[in-house]
Amino acid sequence: WLTSMPWGTNSEENLELSRAKEVLEEDHYGMEDVKKRILEFIAVSQLRGSTQGKILCFYGPPGVGKTSIARSIARALNREYFRFSVGGMTDVAEIKGHRRTYVGAMPGKIIQCLKKTKTENPLVLIDEVDKIGRGYQGDPSSALLELLDPEQNANFLDHYLDVPVDLSKVLFICTANILDTIPEPLRDRMEMINVSGYVAQEKLAIAE
Repeated sequence: WLTSMPWGTNSEENLELSRAKEVLEEDHYGMEDVKKRILEFIAVSQLRGSTQGKILCFYGPPGVGKTSIARSIARALNREYFRFSVGGMTDVAEIKGHRRTYVGAMPGKIIQCLKKTKTENPLVLIDEVDKIGRGYQGDPSSALLELLDPEQNANFLDHYLDVPVDLSKVLFICTANILDTIPEPLRDRMEMINVSGYVAQEKLAIAE
C-alpha cells in the first residue's frame, strides 16, 4: 500500500472561471443560484491560490443532482473524482483504517481513494453526512472532522498505513438531505448550498 500511494503526484488544477462556467452550463440546466455560489467559491480560491477553506455542502432532497454537481466541479477544476458515502457508517475504521493486527485489515476509504485516483489532490465527495452513525467503535463523525479539518489533515494518520499522509490538497465536498442531523462541529466547517431541484418551468425546458 505504501508504494502504491501517489506521493507528490498532483493533477494540474484549473481555476479558470470561464472554464468552470462553461462546464457547469454544459452539465446543468438552470440552478443559477447554485452555479453562482460555486463560481464564487472558485473565484475566492483563485485569489487565495488554493481551494482550502470552508467545505461546500450541497443539501436538498434526493435526486436533485447534488452528486452530479460535485462531478462537474471536479471536471471544471481538472481534478480526479472519488465518492464515498458515510450514511449509516458506525465504524471509525472505514475512515481511519484498521490496525494491521486485525483480520482482514484494510486502510480507510480516503487512503483507498488516493490509491485509486493516483493523485494527492482529488475532489472527494462525502455523501450523506446527515446520516453518519454513532458507533460503539469510536465516533465516525469526529474521525470525519479530522479528515476535513485543514489544521489536522496535513498529517492524517491511517491506522493501517501508520505513516502520516498529507490530505491538505484534497478538495472535500459533502452532500446531505437535511441539515438538522449533521453534527454541529461538522456543520461549523461547512458552507451550505441549497439544491432544491428543478422548478416546473425548468423541467419543461429540459424536456423540450
